[in-house]
Amino acid sequence: MLIALPPSEGKTAPTTGPALDLDSLSIQPFTDLRHELVRELETVSAGDNALDVLGVGATVRGEVEDQQHLSSLPCAPAHEVYTGVLYQAAELSSLSEEEMARAGDSVLIFSGLFGATSPTDLIPRYRLKMGVKLPAGTPKARWRKLWHHLDERADGQLVIDARSSDYAGWSIPDSATHVKIGAVRETDGIRKVITHNAKYYRGLFTRLALTAQAVPTTADDLADLGSEQPEIDAIELSGTGRNLTLTVVDREQAA
Repeated sequence: MLIALPPSEGKTAPTTGPALDLDSLSIQPFTDLRHELVRELETVSAGDNALDVLGVGATVRGEVEDQQHLSSLPCAPAHEVYTGVLYQAAELSSLSEEEMARAGDSVLIFSGLFGATSPTDLIPRYRLKMGVKLPAGTPKARWRKLWHHLDERADGQLVIDARSSDYAGWSIPDSATHVKIGAVRETDGIRKVITHNAKYYRGLFTRLALTAQAVPTTADDLADLGSEQPEIDAIELSGTGRNLTLTVVDREQAA
């Protein structure tokens, strides 16, 4: 099993912890590009036009200013730094020791700065989207040539894809069973995608897969885990062969 997650806009800044050690992060072939991106992000964050370059608002000016010294900022496990809806639903910090070991082995968190990390890798708070135009090019374009290093990890596995489109640069190899997680709200037969709901259910299925007594190996296994949850109205599996979509359907009646 492999679980692919996006980062989150919401992040908590560690107040204590070691400084960033890029050489210690998982997926060693990513190390050189991580060093390049950290150096560039520090330089860009010190510029007068940093907010414009990074595509962020004045409310996070302090975070951007902190990034001038990104290499020396305190770090914490990635699953503690990311605090958005998906991560709140996944509740990774409450996993048992055995479950956290499973997460360390099977979860990849994709990001513009680090490419992909384990949830147990130590990282600081940062701001860098995949499409930001840094001096040497966007992270999206520069990571593209390195994604193939993940293919072997996915070979023959059930890959639970909870990524958003911005972080779906790595294409799941055909040798894996690829299951995307989505959600819709159905009101009197009319369906609408609700982004908040999708993030929540992606986090929930992440937790279900990591805490299951038996590791899910098929899309049906994953759907069965969800069908046991009283908060889920219905689950639909669609697609063919090894490319499937698991959709959670929230049903409500119009007022």
